[in-house]
Parts: sequence; structure tokens; C-alpha cells
Amino acid sequence: MAWSIRSLAEASQAIRGAFRQHLPGTDTALKNNFVTVVTKVLAGMSQEFELRMGFVARQIFARTASLPFLILHGADVGIFRKPAAAASGVIEGVGEPNKVYPAGVRFVSGNNTYISTSPAQTSPVGVVFFAVTAEDRGSVTNRAAGGLLTLSAPGLEPTLGNNFTVTAAGLGGGADIEDIEELRGRVLFRKANPPGAGKLSDYERIVRDVPGVLKAWAYRDGVTPSFLVVFFLFDGRPDRIPTEGDRIVVQAAVDEHRLIRVNDSVVEAPTPAPLNPIIANLMTDSSDVRMRIAAAIDQVLYEKARPGVAGDVFWLSRSWISEAVSGVVGEDSHELRWPLDDLPYTGGRYPVAGTISFV
Repeated sequence: MAWSIRSLAEASQAIRGAFRQHLPGTDTALKNNFVTVVTKVLAGMSQEFELRMGFVARQIFARTASLPFLILHGADVGIFRKPAAAASGVIEGVGEPNKVYPAGVRFVSGNNTYISTSPAQTSPVGVVFFAVTAEDRGSVTNRAAGGLLTLSAPGLEPTLGNNFTVTAAGLGGGADIEDIEELRGRVLFRKANPPGAGKLSDYERIVRDVPGVLKAWAYRDGVTPSFLVVFFLFDGRPDRIPTEGDRIVVQAAVDEHRLIRVNDSVVEAPTPAPLNPIIANLMTDSSDVRMRIAAAIDQVLYEKARPGVAGDVFWLSRSWISEAVSGVVGEDSHELRWPLDDLPYTGGRYPVAGTISFV
């Protein structure tokens, strides 16, 4: 049963009525009256108590709990707040031919340092690949393919070249500490999908437990039931589409936890399919309204869209786009000229916000 917290005036009125009922002849409307003072004190205490009770009531449910209590809700079912994570990957450079360099070589990129995690041997022509991990944590440690790293202390390894390049997979997996709403989503997902000895939601949970992962969708192959694929989104990436470096980190987590009876479990990045709506006759047309519309469309795609696969096509409802535009502050009316109908997505394609045309 829903209940509301009384305002200070409502609490005072109720207490004044109680005094008149149980102490006939008293008048709580008179200034400097003892009963008036007592009424104000009791009203203040009553409201403080009700506010406290309202706070406690919100902590009972994971859906409304504040962060400290949400962490406890999660701990009860084995879900813990994801810490910040360091990026890792492979970099390429040159050194003395046919030489083995020990682990622990440090590199610098911007304000972040990286350290090699295993020995590396150069080729006969001097090319060397180092597996490195950031010494700091957070999304700022990620580096795109082709990024440049330099030796931190060239004097310690004089036979190594000074500059190293990030390989095609990039340095990925770096993530900031988990946001409260992301944690809440994982806790609610775990409550709604208890472990089931290898069902699809188990793999989605494994992937979502990796720092930086926002969402995950697992699918089985209709022809080979023992084969499954998991698509996922990663925080801090354009359109939230993970890089190859992110995929490698998440694949390692799945390989560590997958069931023996699953022959192959592949983690993939969705294929982004830009959605380019055409909006006409926008009643209140301004740059601010257009920015809010773009943000609203991006948000509704994040909340409702998923990758489609063969046998499980995802249909993007045209009404979601129109509803998102209609909910923008400052928007009075509009005409959605495209899409003309619901749109199907398959083959791992995932709708992302594209270019909006205002006509």
C-alpha cells in the first residue's frame, strides 16, 4: 500500500487536533502558549521520523536503494560493484635481433604508464611484440590501434627502440568504477535470472560482470546448440561498440567460466547500423531542441535495442523514435517521415544513433 510523508503543516494540524480532542479547552492557535510550543516540537519530530522511515523503506528494495544498501543487496546474491580496471594489449617496436627482453619494461603514453607482463623475444630482423598492462586504472588507459607509446627509461634498455605502436586490437578493457545505475541493473538482472547451470542468462551475467561492460545478449546457434555467441556493449566507446581489445578481455572472462559441455562460446562486438531518422515540421526548431532530440533517440536505442540474429530478428519499433522525440522538453509537435515502418535487424546488426535530418 502506497503511503506519503506528511508535510510539517500537515503534521502540525494533526497534532493540534489531537490536543483539542484529548485536552478539551486547549487552544493551540495562541502564540506563546505552552501547547502551541509542544505542538511545533512534536510536529518537527514527527516529520523527521517519517522522513527516516521513508528512507528506510526505500532501502528494502534494490530498485530504490541508495548505493551503500544496494551494495549489500548485490552481495547477498554474489553481485559486487565492479572496480576500475586497467587496459591491456600488445604493442610493437624494434630491438636487438634475437634477444629476449624480460617482463617489467615500462612505457609511457600521455599521463599513463604501462608495463610488459611477460618476456618478449625479437625476431631475426629485430621486431618485438610486448604484452602490456596499464599501471593505472580507468577508461583513460585505453588506447586505439596505432597509438604511440615511448620507453619510460631508455637507459635501462638501450637496445630497444624508443617508440612503440599499439597493434590492431588496441589496448582495451580499461574501465572506470561502476556507476550506481549499472550496478542496480546487474543486481535486478541477477534477481530476475538466478543461475541455471549454463542457460543464456548465465553467460550474459558473466559478461556483464566484466568492468566496463554495459549490456550483453547471448544467443545459441539453431543448428549447433552447443555453440553460443555473446554480443556486448562497452562504456566509453563511440556508440558503446567495443573494440577488439575489449573483446579479448571479455572473451577471456567467458573462457574462464564457460561450461565444459559448451564446445565454443564466442564474444563479439555488435555491428553498428546507424539509424538516420527524418523529422519534418518541428514546431519549435532550435539547436537546443535538436540536441535534446538526438540525445533522446540515442537513449531509447540504448534502453530498448539489441542485436538481431538469424532466427531471432530484432524489430525496432517506429513508435519508439516518435515517442522519444515527443518527450523532449521544448518539442511541441513533429512529423516522423523516416522510418516509415518498424525496422528489422539480424546478422549481429545493432541500431545506433546516426544522422538526424530536420526538414
